[in-house]
Amino acid sequence: MADRVLTWFIKGVLSQTGVVGSNVSNTYVLDKDYVPEIVHLILKGAPADGAGCKIDINDDSTSIFPDTTRQPVIGQGRTVAEWSTFLSTMLRKGSKITLDIDSVSTTTPGSDLSIELWLKE
Repeated sequence: MADRVLTWFIKGVLSQTGVVGSNVSNTYVLDKDYVPEIVHLILKGAPADGAGCKIDINDDSTSIFPDTTRQPVIGQGRTVAEWSTFLSTMLRKGSKITLDIDSVSTTTPGSDLSIELWLKE
């Protein structure tokens, strides 16, 4: 079970929200050191093509994932995804944690995206 959960919610149709390629507004500053455990993504309405919805979570502007091929994605026909592959094994106290939406489906992007980052002390 997580000791802390960071949550982001993007209301509306993703292709119309203006969040692709930019930071989402919520920035979290960590109150202590944490280890990332799991990222949960939930999307209302499944993406209709292979591109899906790809996100990135940054620790002081550096991705916590190993590379762009191993970032969390909700792929074609899915509305839920869980991710547990991380580059960063420790997120330090005082780190600024931000979310980027790197891509969304061009045909049916889905809407109302929820992201949870589960952290363990």
